[in-house]
Amino acid sequence: MKNLKSLLLMSVLFIGVSVFAGNEKASIKTSAQCEMCKEALETSIGKMAGVSKVLLNVETKELSVKFDNSLTSLDEIKKEITFTGYWADDMSPNKEAYAALPNCCKPAKGCCANKSASSCSKDAEKKECTGTGK
Repeated sequence: MKNLKSLLLMSVLFIGVSVFAGNEKASIKTSAQCEMCKEALETSIGKMAGVSKVLLNVETKELSVKFDNSLTSLDEIKKEITFTGYWADDMSPNKEAYAALPNCCKPAKGCCANKSASSCSKDAEKKECTGTGK
């Protein structure tokens, strides 16, 4: 009987640790502009292995992600955001993905809308160009 209780206790502890191990939360600043951006980002990130929850606040442009770090990493999530066409904190969007975004998903002013600029500012509010492009 004593061994059965010990075995049961060990099983409960193992399951409890397994459920909570690897779960991380992150908040990532994006360049999202509208509800179409929200749908694109939440769908793209939500399909990643290990991501259990994703929510974009369009007003603050922050993407909240809950994920299992044994299956994916914060860096991989940020890379997926950039390959969807958006900024992910200080990581710039993939140029082809950005170009394919609908116009409402692109900043109305600033270098992101200017094809002669080489990149956009890390500060999405200022939208300053950081290059002259060639």
